[in-house]
Amino acid sequence: MMQPTVSGPKDAGEFLRDYAISSLILTARFGFKPVVGNTYYLYTGEKGWTLSLISPSEWGQSSPGEFLASCRLRIDMTWEMSIDELAEDSDALARAREFIHGFVDAIAEQDSISTHLPFYESHLPYYQRMLGTALASSLKKSLPASGDSMKALMAEQSSPRTDSGYLLSADASGASVLQGRPSQIA
Repeated sequence: MMQPTVSGPKDAGEFLRDYAISSLILTARFGFKPVVGNTYYLYTGEKGWTLSLISPSEWGQSSPGEFLASCRLRIDMTWEMSIDELAEDSDALARAREFIHGFVDAIAEQDSISTHLPFYESHLPYYQRMLGTALASSLKKSLPASGDSMKALMAEQSSPRTDSGYLLSADASGASVLQGRPSQIA
């Protein structure tokens, strides 16, 4: 049902970005089966993150919270986010940055990447659990050349020789939205 199609190892920055974005989206509430290639919408509100089939323009006054990004599930079962224009003081942007900081702090404490991947998280609702398992399988198959060591991955990612140090970018134009190399965040 949700088998990742992985083309091979990713570089460290791409791996961390995909892991962070996908983890953020999997914390959202949703009750539908996401389909590869479809666009979904991520909101944040009083009750946390919500992934919705409904775009911001379609909600009217009953929006589930502040809109953060359009999201798409890729064939490798990682998620991409496209963040349109948000004010720098946006609550959604602040909450997303807070999540990323916490995510980086948590993974920086781990020795092994694959040991802590979300292969089966029983506390998650069904679709989040299935997508978490698919994400874990994808990430394990796309580990960077540095291997399974989190310390090596973090060192490789924050190396000056790579341009992919930003965990999240707005879109293909490269506009940085949730900036922070792990070495700068931690």
